[in-house]
Amino acid sequence: MLRINRLRRLVAALVLSTSALWVIVSCSAHEMGSGNSAASQGQTTGDLLFAKVHGLIGTWDAKTGDGVLTDVFKPFAFDTAVLAEEWLNGKQITSTIFYVVNGELRADHYCDYKNQPRYTAVPAVDPNVLDFEFRDATNLDTHPLHFHYTRWQLVDRNHLVQDWFAMGGQKPVSQAHLEFTKRAAAAAPMDTPDAGSANWKE
Repeated sequence: MLRINRLRRLVAALVLSTSALWVIVSCSAHEMGSGNSAASQGQTTGDLLFAKVHGLIGTWDAKTGDGVLTDVFKPFAFDTAVLAEEWLNGKQITSTIFYVVNGELRADHYCDYKNQPRYTAVPAVDPNVLDFEFRDATNLDTHPLHFHYTRWQLVDRNHLVQDWFAMGGQKPVSQAHLEFTKRAAAAAPMDTPDAGSANWKE
């Protein structure tokens, strides 16, 4: 009987020790998980999408039927925004400003159609795609033809594809397809100033 009681006490002590060890391990894992969660909360979806735009910093060329279209991306406002200037045959025709508001990546486009559509970037299934959905615009009452949506595919560090979808014109929807190649910094001419090398991470 004495041996049975001792065995019971031994088993109880073993169970208590195991339970205490489990609590310690669980608490440690919870603290580690909380730390990782807190770190991940530091960046919003807008921040992550903005980083992709920031990676485009530099000068890009696309051949069109009207000549060479050049996009120049450069940061400003203490690196919190990116300005994209669009040039055609040495003349600037549009500008777009990218910035983050309340965790959203936004883009304000000053268009050669004489209106100013504004977009919000939405996450895409493909991490190498940027989808910009129409949010609102000014001057559509007098200039209804506008780019209602645009999709950018980041092919690699030197190639970018842009598709712009226009509405409000004679056709229900028309598309402008542009295939850009990044220009080497030393090759930038004076009429389209080079913005420096891209901050691209593969």
